[in-house]
Amino acid sequence: MTGPEPHAHAYEAALVDAPTSPSSPGGRHRPQRALGDKSFGSSLGWTAAGTLLPGLGLTRTRARVLGLILLVLFVLAVAFAAAGALLARDLALSFLVLPGVLTGAWVVTIVFGILWAGSIAATHLMLRPANPPLWQRLLGSLVVGVLALGVTTASFLTARSIRDTALLVDSVFGQNGAEPVTDNDEPFGNATDPWANKPRLNVLILGGDAGADREGTRTDTVILASIDTKTGKTVLFSLPRQTARMPFPTWSPLHTLFPNGFTNGNGLDQNYALNAIYDTVPRVAPDALTDVEDPGAEALKQAVGEALGLRVDYYAMVNMDGFVEFVNALGGITVNINSPVPVGGKNPTRVGGSDGFPPDRWLVPGPNQKLNGTDALWFARGRYHTTDYARMSRQRCVIQAVVQQAQPATVLANYEALTKASSRIVATDVPNRQLPRMVSLGLRVKDAAMTSVSFENDKDGFSTVNPDWQLVRERVQLAINPPPAPTATPSPTPSPLPTASGVPTASPTASATPAPPSSVVDECAYNPAPWPATEE
Repeated sequence: MTGPEPHAHAYEAALVDAPTSPSSPGGRHRPQRALGDKSFGSSLGWTAAGTLLPGLGLTRTRARVLGLILLVLFVLAVAFAAAGALLARDLALSFLVLPGVLTGAWVVTIVFGILWAGSIAATHLMLRPANPPLWQRLLGSLVVGVLALGVTTASFLTARSIRDTALLVDSVFGQNGAEPVTDNDEPFGNATDPWANKPRLNVLILGGDAGADREGTRTDTVILASIDTKTGKTVLFSLPRQTARMPFPTWSPLHTLFPNGFTNGNGLDQNYALNAIYDTVPRVAPDALTDVEDPGAEALKQAVGEALGLRVDYYAMVNMDGFVEFVNALGGITVNINSPVPVGGKNPTRVGGSDGFPPDRWLVPGPNQKLNGTDALWFARGRYHTTDYARMSRQRCVIQAVVQQAQPATVLANYEALTKASSRIVATDVPNRQLPRMVSLGLRVKDAAMTSVSFENDKDGFSTVNPDWQLVRERVQLAINPPPAPTATPSPTPSPLPTASGVPTASPTASATPAPPSSVVDECAYNPAPWPATEE
């Protein structure tokens, strides 16, 4: 009789030494084959995969259903965001400024981050070998800790940014107020077209020049931005701060108090100039505008709207000192400097006076000058040995620079600082429910042409002491509704007119037509001017 085969002894020995399973039929125990499927390297690999794609590692464990749910939610969120960015950018951005959406988004982001980190740890624990040696336990714990920390940190930072946006919307943009309407008392638009009934949106931009050396706030910057809601083309109308006799509409209680405009009869009295309305009107007429949050801003909206013949829809007031913080948060702005701009300094109060002093330094001319917040502020407000009109021009250049240079990458890189700065320096009466359509319009403005009309004393018939408001309104209408371009066909030369003496004379010329709006791009281009003379 021959003995058993050698390989049979080996198989029986393997059965004795192998781990057993109590579920083996007939009381016999089988080797636990799952042991060969688990390895330390494989567990680390799937843990890393679950870090890149939430839930992917869990699909290799008994919690595969939870893994698939996390994975599907993540893929859908990424696909939705990509589709919004590529196919409906305006709609996506508009959706993301709704207060309710923002609140829900940051809560969901935190919860998802916690689940993501938990899935990383669960993946490693379920896929690593049973009873691993100590070094594998320590190394696995270290890897899982680093990966989970990275995921939770990213999630919490994202959630905080979303929450900062929600707080910004709540603190800067009003939650109350009547739904804005058009001149015909119709809503701006509908769900299909948010601007269907509103061909132009008029926003009053105010620069509050408050400081320790003056009492109250004087709005030395007054610019009305009239925006074509279809194209985004914008006309900036700048009024000098010393403009007198600002009118109020007949329907306003302020018209009863100031029937001849905001004046005491002396057009040179700066206590009744345009930049004094914000502080003075609420003080002298506290009961005239009681149903608004900021009576000074409302008085300016009414006065500027009546002066220009336009209905002012909203205002945005920037604290000029806080503007430094905003520009720094943006990473600075780049402008062309055509003539030296003073940093500091004070003009004497009268010709030949001795109460003035020179600036600390000058911003030197040059193309594409990168300015930090402080220099950007002085670029916008510096007026030592320069005119108010030159300063108004520089302010328009600052507006253009902010609009054009606030690129998505720059905004995202400085997002937290921007939201904190904006909540402290900007006041507006734009209700938060209007933000979706305002975001959509802002994107059009960014890519469209911007022109300007500057009302300057003794130019094109404008007088700061005694303005002809009818002439001003005609210029405004000419700017927003320009006549068609003339054809190339030359007009015939008129025949000389006979005179009493029989000597022909030239035909009388028509009155000079006001200058058309100028391109802000051209206005802010590099075209250096001579260095001004200075006084020591």
